[in-house]
Amino acid sequence: MSTDKDLYAMLVKLDERQKTLFNMMIKVEKHLEKLNGKVDSHEVTMAQLKVYGTIAIVTFPVIVNVIMEIL
Repeated sequence: MSTDKDLYAMLVKLDERQKTLFNMMIKVEKHLEKLNGKVDSHEVTMAQLKVYGTIAIVTFPVIVNVIMEIL
């Protein structure tokens, strides 16, 4: 009888550990989803900065050239 009780106690403890692990996994997954959203927004920001930089590199020499010809 004591072995049955011990076995039952071990199964209950195992079940509780599994619940704890699953809850921790859910928290980690939510955190990763949040981080992935941040990474996506940073990629968009970097693309915007590259576009603005390219526009500035192309237009700045043209503007300087026009100003130099006017003077």
